Amino acid sequence: MWGNLVLEIVKGILVDAFTDTLRTLPLLLAVYTVLEFVEAMWQEKIVHAVSRAGRAAPAVAALGGALPQCGFSVMTSALYARRLVSMGTIVAVYLSTSDEALPILLSHQGGGRSVVALIACKVALGVIGGYLVDAVMTRENRRRQLECRDRDAAMQQAEQVGELSCSCSDTRVSCERSHGNVVRRYEVVESAVRRTLEVSGFLFAASVLIGAVVSWIGEAGLAHLLLGQSLLQPVLAAFIGLIPNCAASVAITRFYLNGVLSFGSTVAGLGAAGGLGLLVLLRENGDRRNTMTVVAWLLGISIAAGIILQVAVR
Repeated sequence: MWGNLVLEIVKGILVDAFTDTLRTLPLLLAVYTVLEFVEAMWQEKIVHAVSRAGRAAPAVAALGGALPQCGFSVMTSALYARRLVSMGTIVAVYLSTSDEALPILLSHQGGGRSVVALIACKVALGVIGGYLVDAVMTRENRRRQLECRDRDAAMQQAEQVGELSCSCSDTRVSCERSHGNVVRRYEVVESAVRRTLEVSGFLFAASVLIGAVVSWIGEAGLAHLLLGQSLLQPVLAAFIGLIPNCAASVAITRFYLNGVLSFGSTVAGLGAAGGLGLLVLLRENGDRRNTMTVVAWLLGISIAAGIILQVAVR
């Protein structure tokens, strides 16, 4: 008897999760097709603009980070590891990047207004946070610039004796395909389909998890587990978002759509969600102390913004 009841509950959870995921597939594919085309056409130009923007870099980076793909944050992370952009610039990118959140919201009925509000908040957060970090971390930015110049000088000397043929200053991260700047339609569609299937898998898993928890402890219990509308909820959401995987942003978005995360907590979680860009930074930036400083700024600004919005939107 109990076994049959459990099987029925599990079956219902799986069917509901599959139905919800299947319903989003067409819109999700359409959104990703457009985004892949835009990314292929403009991402390289935006990355180069950031690397050459000077004091305007945090603002340019925040606007570029609004493009809901991980490619921009990945490439800007590589630029930062090579000391070509400031700490405020990389923080601005992470704060404004939403990874998979915007496509999921756009594919959800009635999610358009949330998208506009989310983009506006995260771009503003990126600009403010980026300039704040650069204002405070002036000496650190200067130190890294000097390291880059010293490396250039050493590499130029090595190049003269035929040991090396590159330098720090001419290092550029590019998303150019092997055949040049030509955008192939089949590559755009192939990438969109692959990304849609990947995100759909995360959506299905998140829906199963939410359905199981709701069946076990109820919606009120789930809200209590995620600290309800308390001021600690943005803190929890920010730490979840800090996980360097797009599954984190998918889970945060699903929690928001299910009404168990507030808007402020969603901004905090997605603000801290550097995704794969953060993973690249952890791997390629040789200065561990500097990397932890970036993470601390990212987490602190996201939590502060989430708490402020939590109080203001009540």
